[in-house]
Amino acid sequence: MIKLKIFTTFLTAIVISGCNTPNPISKPLTSDKTLKTVKRIQTISDTTAIAFEWLPFSELPRVVGYKIYRMKFLGDESDEKLKLIATINEKITSHYVDTDLKPNTTYKYRFTIFTDDGRESLGSKPIIARTKKLVKPIHYIIPVGDLANKAKLIWRPHQNSRVSGYIIERNDIYSQSWKRVGELTNRLNVEFIDRELKTNKTYKYRIRVKTFNGLISEPSKVVEVSTKALPKPVVDITASSELPKEIKINWRTSDEVGIRGYRIYSSETNRGDFELIAEVKDSKYLDQIMEDGKQMFYKVSTIDKTGLESIQNELPVMGNSLFKPKPPKIIKLEASEIDISINWQPTDPRTLRYKLIKKSGSGWSKSDEIIIDVDKNGYLDSNVVVNVNYSYQVIAIDKFGIESIATEENEISLKGSK
Repeated sequence: MIKLKIFTTFLTAIVISGCNTPNPISKPLTSDKTLKTVKRIQTISDTTAIAFEWLPFSELPRVVGYKIYRMKFLGDESDEKLKLIATINEKITSHYVDTDLKPNTTYKYRFTIFTDDGRESLGSKPIIARTKKLVKPIHYIIPVGDLANKAKLIWRPHQNSRVSGYIIERNDIYSQSWKRVGELTNRLNVEFIDRELKTNKTYKYRIRVKTFNGLISEPSKVVEVSTKALPKPVVDITASSELPKEIKINWRTSDEVGIRGYRIYSSETNRGDFELIAEVKDSKYLDQIMEDGKQMFYKVSTIDKTGLESIQNELPVMGNSLFKPKPPKIIKLEASEIDISINWQPTDPRTLRYKLIKKSGSGWSKSDEIIIDVDKNGYLDSNVVVNVNYSYQVIAIDKFGIESIATEENEISLKGSK
C-alpha cells in the first residue's frame, strides 16, 4: 500500500530539486487489452504543478515503462482530447510531476504501460486533479493623498508565508494601461511612496502579490490617490515709487492653511530673467536699491510647508526708488565791483535746501570746488577778487538728502576786472 506521507515527502523533494520530464516517444504502439492497467494513482497539487505516484510494474519482465496523457477537464469522459505529455522509459519509476500548468485549473489524466514488443495497455481510470489557486491578492489598501508630488500606499502584510513581495502598478486616471512603478521584496514591507508625480492630479493604484517561485497574483482592488494642488497665486501686488533708495513690495496675505511664506523675484526689465532675491514670511518686502530713480520689476509666489510653490504673477509689477529732485533754475547771476550775487528758483516741490558749487579760474587752471550749503533761493558771494573768473552751479536737495543733478556752470567776474 502506498503511504501518503512518503508521497508527500517525495513531492517536496522533487519540487525543490526540479524534475527532468522525459521526452515523449512518437513511435506508435499497438493497443493490448490483455495488459494490466496502472492503478492506485494518487496526486498532490500545487499552483502550477501536479505530482503523481503509482504502483510500478517492476515485476513484469516485458514492461518497459509508462505513458501519461492529459487534457483540460471539461466534463467529457472520452479520450478524444487527451494528448501524450510524457513517456517514461523506466518501469521501476513510480513518480511524475507535471509542471507549467495554469493555476486553479482542472486537468484529466490517464496512464498506460507499454512493453518492449510495442504493445500498450488500455488507459487507467481517469484521474481528475486541479491545480491550486494563486495566492490571494491584497484586500485592504490605505491610500494617503494630498502630498506634494507624491502618493503613499499602506497595507497589511500578507498572511501567506510563500509571499516574497509586492508589485505596485499605477494608472493615470484617463488611461487604460497599467504601469509597474515599484516592487517590494519582503512580505513585511508594506509601504510604498510614489514620487515625482504631477501636482493636483489623481492616480489609480493596485497591488499584486508575488511568491518565492515567481507566481504573481491577480491585482488588488483599485484605489485612487490625489496629489496636493499648488498654493494659490499671490494677488494684489504693489511696488512703491516714493521711497529713497529702496522699493517696497506689498501683496495680500494668503488665506490658505499651511503657507510657509513667499518668494520674491526681480528683474531690471519687464521681459527679463527674474532672479530670486528673497523668501519672507510676511506679505511685504523692502528691496534695498541704493540708487536713485532705479526702475525694477517684481514677481511674487506662495510657498507652502511641503515646499510647493505657486505660479508667479503673470504680469510683473513695476516699482522704482525715488527719483532725484529736479534741479533749480538760475534766474540771476550778477557781479558788482566787490561781490557776486546769484539767485535761482526751485522747480521741484520736494526741494528743501541747496548746495552751491563755486569754482575759480578758467579751463584747466580752475581751482577745486567750494561747497556752500544754502537754505534760501539766493547767495551773495563776497569772497571774490578782481581779475579772476568764477563759475557757479546749484543743486537741489530734498528731505531725504537726495541731490538733483547740478545746473549748468555759469561763469562771471567782478565788474571792471577785465
